[in-house]
Amino acid sequence: MTRHHSTERKTVLIGGLSTAYLDVGRGETIVALHGIPTSSALFEPLLPFLTEYRVIAPDLLGQGGTESLTTGALGHAAYAEHLSEFLELVPPPTFHLLVHDLGGVLGLEWASDHSERVKSVVILSTTVTWSWRVSLICAGNLLFGQTLLRYGMQTALKRGMALAPALVENWIQPWSRRRILRGVDHFASAHLRRLRSKLSCLRLPALVIWGEQDDIFPLAHAARIIKALPQARLVTLARCGHWSPLDAPEEVAQHMIEFLRSNAAVSASAHRPSAVTEI
Repeated sequence: MTRHHSTERKTVLIGGLSTAYLDVGRGETIVALHGIPTSSALFEPLLPFLTEYRVIAPDLLGQGGTESLTTGALGHAAYAEHLSEFLELVPPPTFHLLVHDLGGVLGLEWASDHSERVKSVVILSTTVTWSWRVSLICAGNLLFGQTLLRYGMQTALKRGMALAPALVENWIQPWSRRRILRGVDHFASAHLRRLRSKLSCLRLPALVIWGEQDDIFPLAHAARIIKALPQARLVTLARCGHWSPLDAPEEVAQHMIEFLRSNAAVSASAHRPSAVTEI
């Protein structure tokens, strides 16, 4: 089977840039944030299983169908500013947050600063600590160009799923050597230290879902997230790599639904008026 994206995107102007985003379904809102080098198409395989929810997933700065800044840095600060403006403008006042890869670094810090807007967080393969693997991947892409990225995309999948060629090219296209050099600080230690310090104060319900064969952020990264978010529950997926929404969409969605329903039941119980006994 081949994964490709086909759902029509909406667009909104953010900082003068046309910003594409997925907006599908009705019900409680899940805002989904992808990472590098993907787009909101990463989450499309989840949609058939999340029919009772509204899913909003922006294409981050210069990725997918979102325009890029023509000059200046395209690192952490530019991404964070663009995302913050999107989250102020598009989603409803409160929502559940689903994050992956760089979307986790950006989204978890935003959630820590705006916890009144976030009902819960679901965390897929990301990191809160510096990774030599990411640095090697960045160096390899600078050395070998998009050829390495094209090869690495397919090897990240562990269940024999093939990415549609058009989707591969859409994901690869932005990542020229110049673009990589304009944004080398996405996973910098300083940003991750700041994130860890903020997460210690984040009291939201949290679910961590991880592929057991993740080559980018192995399970040790999940353990560090649990340490920073001790209330989080960890679920691991066999024969699953870095892109769990592609490798195991039904399993990811099912764990999400159970988690969201469970928290909704707890929240409803907490807000239910106590019975009053007359004497």
